[in-house]
Amino acid sequence: MRKFEFVFDSVNSLNYSKPIRALALLPQQIDSNSGFMLFTHGWGGNRFGHLEIMKKVAEEQRLICLSCEYRMSGYDFNEVSGSGSYIPYDASFLQVFDVLNMLREALLLFPQANQRRIFHYGGSQGGHIALLSAIFAPQTFNAIYSSSAITWLSPKKVAWAGRFFTEYELSARNVIEHAQSILCPVFLEHGTEDETVGHEGHAIPLVEKLQSLGKPHYIKYYEGGSHSLLPTISKAEAFAAMFPRLLALPQNSKPNDFENGSLVSIPCGQKTLQINWAEPSSSNELFQWL
Repeated sequence: MRKFEFVFDSVNSLNYSKPIRALALLPQQIDSNSGFMLFTHGWGGNRFGHLEIMKKVAEEQRLICLSCEYRMSGYDFNEVSGSGSYIPYDASFLQVFDVLNMLREALLLFPQANQRRIFHYGGSQGGHIALLSAIFAPQTFNAIYSSSAITWLSPKKVAWAGRFFTEYELSARNVIEHAQSILCPVFLEHGTEDETVGHEGHAIPLVEKLQSLGKPHYIKYYEGGSHSLLPTISKAEAFAAMFPRLLALPQNSKPNDFENGSLVSIPCGQKTLQINWAEPSSSNELFQWL
């Protein structure tokens, strides 16, 4: 297993881009059997949050494991402690682009790897970002694995962010509202005693929506589990139990959104979010509100 970091520019504003630092753990050999797996940290966390699981996946499954310091959180917020987040906080919009742009950069760095075998794992806000990534880039992932995830910005989460969101901005962050756009299987887990992101307000409504749409999904509720799933089970143990289901999936039969240069339109009430994946990662025309 090899480790290195890289920095890329992500979309930010008309005047300048945002540098994002990414961590990559690599299998000893990278070839057409190697795929990619994104690991996305939660609110106030950092790119090392899933390091031990990333090591095992890179070593045992020969997947290129990626995690980035998305903006406004972790070491981007505090370069010494690597924890905490800014207020006001963007809360899973620009951060989704940071994570997807990391993947785009990695696909360019490792063209010999299998670009149709891509997974995304995240917990809490990282789970929210993972789910939204399947909406913003719907042809890209083999599966999304989301643990203890936010699925929409409840009033409590809006208060945490410390800013005002328009209705269309809230819509763009609402996984339940846009679940019809998810084309890959979704794997979910949640503790029933989670006081940070309650399963009744987040997991259950998403599961009901996926069921009503006939979308492939799997849910595991851990009775008595907290936001970390403890004391019922550890995150590492839960991952080990769930991950084989993802590995058994066939690879994508079509090119991903970045190969296609896809134009993705997401209706968000008063406005439509349009994403043009033909644009570079740093382009201020990567997305527009129409």
